[in-house]
Amino acid sequence: MPSLEFTLMVGCPLKCTFCPQDTLRGLYGKNTKYFSLDDFKTVLGKVPKHVRIDFSGMAEPWANPDATAMLRHTLEAGYSMAIYTTLYGMEAEDAETVAELIRTHAAQVEVMCLHLPDRNGNMRGWKYNPVYEANLIAFIKLGLSGILPRFEVMTMDAGGKPHQDLDHLGIQLGAWVGHTRAGNVGSAAVPGQAILDMPERHGAVTCSFTPFYDQNVILPNGDVVLCCMDYSLKHKIGNLLEHEYYEMYASGGLARLIRVGATDQ
Repeated sequence: MPSLEFTLMVGCPLKCTFCPQDTLRGLYGKNTKYFSLDDFKTVLGKVPKHVRIDFSGMAEPWANPDATAMLRHTLEAGYSMAIYTTLYGMEAEDAETVAELIRTHAAQVEVMCLHLPDRNGNMRGWKYNPVYEANLIAFIKLGLSGILPRFEVMTMDAGGKPHQDLDHLGIQLGAWVGHTRAGNVGSAAVPGQAILDMPERHGAVTCSFTPFYDQNVILPNGDVVLCCMDYSLKHKIGNLLEHEYYEMYASGGLARLIRVGATDQ
């Protein structure tokens, strides 16, 4: 399925060890930091309805104060969605609105994934507060109610243990093993924790999720990059504030990439 992941801001305050924000910020430069609501509506109006809209990208969606309004606009416009969130930046009023939107449009929300802070401190910018806990409990109850096709809770911890400040909730999760994010994260960034080194490939490479390279990420300035591993911004395929959606797939750079990926290995 084609998808477009919205990075609603650059410079995520959570500073997760497995998320190379320094690389992203350095290459993104002084472009607009936050996706504006007006630009979001402009971009969304160009995206075909068969493309799933993902609130994930390269930063916590609710680090953008307009995220709830953007969620409402997307669902009311009829798009299918995936929501990946740490709940950071989500005030109690936001949480109530988001939960009601999910209940109302449950058939459109294909995935909801909650990313919790972990025992190893990989989510360095997280701090406990009671509003966060109340929101977390509410969304776990919502997810376990069975109204969503897919509901997940995760950490970035090899033992699957949430942060010690959440021990009293009794949450038990599976183990998680990180990887290099296409060479953008080294073992020095996650001391004491295993990281899966990706083998270096020379020659043709294809994506296991899509042979069409149509699961992309959009940044607040409208730039669209190849995928959620492209923190180095190596493969810009278009700009949806300047161009139409299908223009990106007719670009010379993307066409060459598809041809290389289609070559026998």
